[in-house]
Amino acid sequence: MGNDFGMKTRLTWVMLFCMVFATSVLVRAAYIQLLKNPRLEMMARRQYQSRSLIRPRRGMILDRSGEPLSVNLEANSLAANPAKIKNKRQLAHLLAKSTSIPFGKILQKLNEKREFTWIKRHLSESELRRFKKWRVIDSDGDMVEGLWLVKESERVYPHGSLAAHVIGSVNVDSEGLEGVELWVNDQLRGKVASVSAIKDALGRPTFIDAEAAKSVQDGEPVTLTLDAPLQFEVEQHLKNSVQKANAKGGTVIVMDATSGEILALANEPSFNPNDKNSVTDRRRNRALTDGYEPGSTFKAILLASVLSNGGKLEDEVWAEKGSFKIQGHIISEAKASEKFEWVSAKEMIRVSSNIAASKFALKLGVDRFLKSIRAFGIGTKSGLGFPGEISGRIPARKEWGLLTLANIGFGQGVLVTPLQMLRAYAAILNGGWLVQPVLLKNDKLDHNNQFRIITQRVSQDVTEALLSATGEGGTGKKAVLPGFRVAGKTGTSQMVDPATGKYSREKYVASFIGFPVGVDPKIVIFTSIVEPRGNYYAAETAAPLFKEVLGSVVNRCSLPVQLSANDQIKTTQAAASVREVLGANASADTMPRVPDSLIPSGLGWVMPELKGFTPRETLKLLQGHRFHWVVVGNGVVFNQTPEPGKVLIEGDTIRLVLSEP
Repeated sequence: MGNDFGMKTRLTWVMLFCMVFATSVLVRAAYIQLLKNPRLEMMARRQYQSRSLIRPRRGMILDRSGEPLSVNLEANSLAANPAKIKNKRQLAHLLAKSTSIPFGKILQKLNEKREFTWIKRHLSESELRRFKKWRVIDSDGDMVEGLWLVKESERVYPHGSLAAHVIGSVNVDSEGLEGVELWVNDQLRGKVASVSAIKDALGRPTFIDAEAAKSVQDGEPVTLTLDAPLQFEVEQHLKNSVQKANAKGGTVIVMDATSGEILALANEPSFNPNDKNSVTDRRRNRALTDGYEPGSTFKAILLASVLSNGGKLEDEVWAEKGSFKIQGHIISEAKASEKFEWVSAKEMIRVSSNIAASKFALKLGVDRFLKSIRAFGIGTKSGLGFPGEISGRIPARKEWGLLTLANIGFGQGVLVTPLQMLRAYAAILNGGWLVQPVLLKNDKLDHNNQFRIITQRVSQDVTEALLSATGEGGTGKKAVLPGFRVAGKTGTSQMVDPATGKYSREKYVASFIGFPVGVDPKIVIFTSIVEPRGNYYAAETAAPLFKEVLGSVVNRCSLPVQLSANDQIKTTQAAASVREVLGANASADTMPRVPDSLIPSGLGWVMPELKGFTPRETLKLLQGHRFHWVVVGNGVVFNQTPEPGKVLIEGDTIRLVLSEP
């Protein structure tokens, strides 16, 4: 009896305990569910709520005609929630096989104490295929638990290395790193929005605050002054010339001398911005970021200074027959065989006399010469605004002794950039106006950024001297394109050897700067070859490159052929140009009949498509018509002026550019 009572008592206490426990659990549950608890609310929000950055689509970069140079494509990126992944070592091995990321690096990411981590941004199609091969993605398209693909926007450059040094590149988050991408990054990237989102069980954002997402603003497109077809041809010419000269590199810039718009800018070696692992040294825009001593191209600035200070083209100095001693140093001519005596200011440009340039600089004096140099924009940034542009260097006034003055007269001892020198020659071409170079297209030309530095008369006289430099006896004859009057100057400057601090006898920068005279638009071109081997003179390297670039400019800009005053000369030149292509056995029957004047006959004719034709096939096709001919290169026709479909009249000029098929 007693035992029964004890058993009932124990059961009663157990039941009572269970009831109390259940009641307390219910009370606690009600408390948690019904009453506010900031700490618990915060924990809950962390589990299912997050803040997500919504990145806008980056604005495109376009050439002057609207051709896309950089675009955005949809890409897949791989993310993980390490807390949801079970066999981390096995998965790390599979991901390493699929992505080529080291196993240890992936395992480290999977061991992180967090709910989200990036494994690989912007996966390639081959990587996605390997995911399926290694069963990271199953046949139904589902991924291993704890992994997911995130749709992102990837910056892509559809033309590869075209204008790479101008365009630049971005990082994995589409933020500009260099070039235009960095320069106008704020305009291109748009407005990023931070919005609240609800996460699923794997930690992936699912529902996003739609109202807040509306604040995202896509980036604005940016239009450059570059002309993509011209840029392509310029890059090909530069690459071929650098290879031919077995050189370290080179630069070409083409600019409208009136507006300052840069139509082409190329550096060699180049890089492909789609390749994130390209060599850093190749990515530098040497046309703006590297300085060099200009050599004899600086003599045009000296001449402009002489003429602006009362001098004349006929003024002469004694050139010492090839050796000039000053302050214990010897200044000599570029070639030991040059023993000039009396040299005029104009002849100084034509024969490129270093000693004559030194003598004219000494006559001019430091202050007047220095004032002119600064007026031409040497020693200051161009105002372009491009990242990394340097100002170059002019020696401080107190550093100018007689030897410094004499050396700078022929371009030694002053540091410039290719763009500075191009800008100076543009002022000579456009009548004396120093324009601000432009890379971002703006239809409204800001004349406040232009000011006159030399008179129209000085501009004409310097141009006359530069024309003589490409004429008979000049150093720049190989820069002349048949049918055009070219004004320009060669420059072959020694580079300083970093090891010795002295001028190297093996390393040179060969350059040519010039322009066709009497055509519109007014185009000025800079070409340089850095460290050519073998024949390093600009007359044999940079000048021929200039000729090729000018040929492309003529075609792209439809520059009219400038014929000489003597009709017989122009007829002979045109005929000789065709004979050179056809060979010495060309007969009268295969030669086009060239008119004696430019008076049109009134006969209309539609220009056919000549691309791919040989010169002989072309001449046979057009036989019986009276046209002027300019033929450049060897091989078959790959470019022509006028374009197919244009109406010609007899007496017009047909220009054919040939290339090996």
